[in-house]
Amino acid sequence: MDKTNSLKVMPRLLGMLLCLALIQAACAQTGQFDGNLVFGNVTYENGTYENDTFDTGFIDGNVTDGNVTVHTINPTSFSMYMVAGNSEKFTVSFKNEGNETLVVTPKVVSTSNSGNDTIRSWTTISPMNVTVEPGALQDFTVNVNVPRDAESANYQAAIAFTDDLFPYSTEYVNSMKLDLFVQASPKIELQASSISDTVKAGQEYEYRMKIKNVADKDITIDPKVNRYAYANSLDTFALSDDAIVISAPSVIKAGDIANIIIKLPVPENATGSYNGYIDMNVDKKANDGSNPQIGLYFNAMQQPTVPYVKIFNTTTTAPIAIDISTDTYDPAMGLRISPKNEEPSFEVKLKYNSQFVSIYPTKITQTSNVNTGEYYFPAWALDDSTIYQNTNNHYVETYAVSGAIGTWELQIMPKNTASFGYSITSENQDKNQHISK
Repeated sequence: MDKTNSLKVMPRLLGMLLCLALIQAACAQTGQFDGNLVFGNVTYENGTYENDTFDTGFIDGNVTDGNVTVHTINPTSFSMYMVAGNSEKFTVSFKNEGNETLVVTPKVVSTSNSGNDTIRSWTTISPMNVTVEPGALQDFTVNVNVPRDAESANYQAAIAFTDDLFPYSTEYVNSMKLDLFVQASPKIELQASSISDTVKAGQEYEYRMKIKNVADKDITIDPKVNRYAYANSLDTFALSDDAIVISAPSVIKAGDIANIIIKLPVPENATGSYNGYIDMNVDKKANDGSNPQIGLYFNAMQQPTVPYVKIFNTTTTAPIAIDISTDTYDPAMGLRISPKNEEPSFEVKLKYNSQFVSIYPTKITQTSNVNTGEYYFPAWALDDSTIYQNTNNHYVETYAVSGAIGTWELQIMPKNTASFGYSITSENQDKNQHISK
């Protein structure tokens, strides 16, 4: 700024300081201040500029004279949530509130909070420039195209429709705010979001999970086990996180599929459940929510040492039919490598008037529903072990014994199942008498 301009500025600055001093004095005398400040021809009231024009003395960052017209822009701000690699667009309108025809060339500019010009390179506005007559309304389409490799962050910018600046500021008068939250695109896909299983105390289990690099370049992974913070008194699995062993490659090339092997040694005294997860630590960066993690949910099952006992009475000599059943499913959904799932069974004993009687199953029935693996897993993760999934497995053992009037004791010891049901039926000539269920 040359000496002549400096001389012009000094009286203006001194005048403004005097104005502020008078306002403060007025506030001190009255004890009230209505929140309105007047500079030149503009009134600032509760965050909005009420007058159409004001004498800023600043245009394009230079000290000048003249009035600035405040035009109508709708909306004045716009927020977007986007995943990297996607694009979105919206419409903003500009109304010429002045008396002269304008050539409007909107542009993306940085704000005091943004600190960078990232959004500028992602944004296009159409039309690029247009003539707007006084009182006319012009719509602009703003298209934001976030590149696939964008990082998760909150990005801010403004769209300026004229070059007019606020006094002593780099903020544009006729502009709208653009707030953009970007979620980075995932670099990996998992065969499944979690491993859930019912395990036996004292045994070691091994699982295999497939992982695919869906990024455009090689990535590194460093899987680590963590337990959820909400673990409570029911979580008595007695297993430290570092006892779970994970084997996985440190580098996965772009487009490649790799295996993660998880070994779970279940303690002898394990009860309750273990709830945790595996953080993949992709490219050694903190998880911002863009990359999935593997949930780990294990329930420890202790084999009962005493049988379930049911006492019942019969009043006829009709034959007695006993059905014992259980519903099972594979919670690990084929992700478990070893040990293989064991079929459920029951050890059954029967007493009549305190004496054991001979009893054996006359029929075993197994039913199941089968779905193809793609119902649960992505197509790229299917193999021979996961192509079919059995669901709603139903297992029934049927027993028959000659009837007699008296007291009976049924003993059931379940194996490889955590729940079961039973029915006892005494047949009569006229109807079935259902004893218990």
